[in-house]
Amino acid sequence: MPRQKEISEILKLMEKPETIRNIGFVGHIDHGKTTLSDSLLSEAGLLNPEIAGEARVLDYLEEEQQRGITMKSTNISLYYEHPLEINKPYLVNLVDTPGHLDFSGKVTRALRLIDGVVVVVDAVEEIIAQSETVIRQALEEGVKPVLYINEVDRLIRELKLSDEEIKKKYSRIINHFNKLIERYADPQFKESWKVSPADGNVAFGSALHKWGFTVNILKKSGLKFKEIRKRYRKETYSKETYADLAVYLPIDKAILEMVANHLPNPQEAQIYRIKKIWDGNLDSKVGKAMINMDPNGPLIICVSKVQAEKHGLVATGRIFSGTCKKKETIKLLKADTTENIQRIAIFMGQRRENVEKIPVGNIVALEGLKEIKSGESLIVPDYAKEAVPFGNVKYVSTPVVTVSIEPESLRDLDEMREIIENLLIEDPNLNFEI
Repeated sequence: MPRQKEISEILKLMEKPETIRNIGFVGHIDHGKTTLSDSLLSEAGLLNPEIAGEARVLDYLEEEQQRGITMKSTNISLYYEHPLEINKPYLVNLVDTPGHLDFSGKVTRALRLIDGVVVVVDAVEEIIAQSETVIRQALEEGVKPVLYINEVDRLIRELKLSDEEIKKKYSRIINHFNKLIERYADPQFKESWKVSPADGNVAFGSALHKWGFTVNILKKSGLKFKEIRKRYRKETYSKETYADLAVYLPIDKAILEMVANHLPNPQEAQIYRIKKIWDGNLDSKVGKAMINMDPNGPLIICVSKVQAEKHGLVATGRIFSGTCKKKETIKLLKADTTENIQRIAIFMGQRRENVEKIPVGNIVALEGLKEIKSGESLIVPDYAKEAVPFGNVKYVSTPVVTVSIEPESLRDLDEMREIIENLLIEDPNLNFEI
């Protein structure tokens, strides 16, 4: 799809809440979240299919590429046709998150933007420490999970498990996942959010090899699991032997089917999420506008992330009511100040596309706010008196590391202070004393 057409199609879908899915990929470090993101970018026409799985497009920081891990949360808006329904497009606002415990605060803040997550679990390692942590984080934010079991190929070619042993692996992972839902989900969702392959909210595959399936997709393909196993026989195993799996069982189709069919649109999610993340009066005009996701209501934005760039600060937020327009005057509730939004944009990975307006239920980039910080709540000034800020994000751990730093030369002190001040804006967990 040509870039301009793609942007125009995305803007059209932003006006249709039922087509929107605000989602994230979460999981333990190195379980395949960013590799999986590459496949979705490839399907949306933003990445050459030949390098999907290896490009790590959403890891655009130099240090991320060097380390091979995600260190921040990254957003991108993607246009998709439903895998199994003709002429049914969807807008997927995708957030890729870090898996390393050191960056769990960024996961928590990213969850405020989204309504559903695909939990990526390595089939070999199963659900381990950080997997449990991110599932708990999602459930405590009222974010609905579905499950993707990755690296199934390794069960065949490395562990050499029989079909029966693989089934036991699957059952163990799914049972563990459902026990976490039972433990941490709100009472109304403890049963309905549990997953089962038969229901289509569990997918299996290999993100690196670009194939995946739900039970429904596997049945429709006519393939049997034994045919997948054949492609990984030790004596014939090579890239050529499994490459056709990406054609018969493209992983993006499996993930998108789960996302479209089992994760909520913002209109559905805001009904139950607002009372979890906002302590104001739900019967007020502001409260009703958010619950009903009113595009004509007062503009209300929750800011989860702020980046300091060369030309100023860029804030990432979720619009919970109203329609955001450039040059809009906005009240920062925590900073208790009023400013003008200079530009608004949608995210395309490291690139941003400036637009005129973005309606409720979408993720927005805001430029031109000088006093903005992560965790800020924005509202049009006329409604500031009846509004309260969104609740503080609940972190799973408290930072305990203290570091002393000094510039190599005293003349660099001001520059160092400026860098640290930018870090304080980006990360509310940091404290700095001089």
